Amino acid sequence: MRGQVEFNRPMKYKVVRKLGEGACGETIQLRDESMAADFVAKKYSPLISEDDDKELFGELFERFRDEARILFKLNHPNVVRVFNFYDYSEKKTAYILMEYVEGSEILAFLAERPSDADRVFEGIVEGFMHLQRQGVLHRDIRPANILVQSDGSPKIIDFGFGKSSITSERLAERKSISLNWWCETPPEFGVGIYDFQTEVYFVGKLFEHALSDGKLTNFRYNSLVQKMCELDRELRIESFQELQSEVSRGKFQELSFSKEEVSVYRCFADGLSSVISTVGSDARFERDADKITADLSNLYRNSMLEEFLPAPNQLVKIFVKGEFRYWTNRSIEVRAIQDFLEFIRSLPTEKRVVVVENIIARLEACERTKPSEYDLDDEIPF
Repeated sequence: MRGQVEFNRPMKYKVVRKLGEGACGETIQLRDESMAADFVAKKYSPLISEDDDKELFGELFERFRDEARILFKLNHPNVVRVFNFYDYSEKKTAYILMEYVEGSEILAFLAERPSDADRVFEGIVEGFMHLQRQGVLHRDIRPANILVQSDGSPKIIDFGFGKSSITSERLAERKSISLNWWCETPPEFGVGIYDFQTEVYFVGKLFEHALSDGKLTNFRYNSLVQKMCELDRELRIESFQELQSEVSRGKFQELSFSKEEVSVYRCFADGLSSVISTVGSDARFERDADKITADLSNLYRNSMLEEFLPAPNQLVKIFVKGEFRYWTNRSIEVRAIQDFLEFIRSLPTEKRVVVVENIIARLEACERTKPSEYDLDDEIPF
């Protein structure tokens, strides 16, 4: 069907309450009565007016719009969703429509339900790892910006719209605004560095603060939090990818896999990772252990009479959903797939999940490439 589809009936929302206000505008809770659903809208309304500084006002507006476009592409259960952007530039404003999250601030939640701390930590790491994969810095990690829902699942909210260092400095000059940090800032602030390793530090500080009240007595990740909060960047965990690998490795060890099981896993994982050259930046990884097991069974059945897997890219496709490149001169023994299948089928659900996450952690370490401009096959042999 060609042409355009126009919906000329405007959406109407009822204002429920004002949730907050920042340097670039205010946040309000809205109600869509027809859908019986609540949303959050961020309104562009900076503390400076166009009359104060026309150039800065326009720069902030462009950043507000750019942030909306970037965040619209994010889709992760631990990250707030952005649904739409409404541009009213003729009225010098705009709105970003987002998911409404009902929950408690992280520190309040952990004080009330310390037994859920492990799960909350793992969810936050997964959410920030998704942001890092997409190249998105949060820029405003603080207790109020991580909510935990009643089921114990965390949600990262309220990204730092328009908070580049130059913007913050110019805003401060105009309106005497100072950024009040809720914890000790890392030393890289002194040389103008803010990157993903900085965000690892601030997430670590959240849990260090929670640990200080003494209620998280059985928290599994004490040692990781200490490494996240290191002031020396050489000693600090470098990325959320590294942090996720540490989490998975810790689970792997604590679940007491036998030496034989570890050997089978490593033989399979080594073979899989050895044939992958690069993975597309927009590719995702299969995490459904049941689906992986079923697909591996089919692959094994179709190659069980061979010594080596005829097409290693078919194994990669089971785990990588998207564009990738692989080496044609690498081989994988069919016996390794058989042994791994027997191993993973014998495991309880929790252990199977850990095994899959360990494999994904390996794949996350592969070099990432930008999507091709051309319509090429998703696996390109060398």
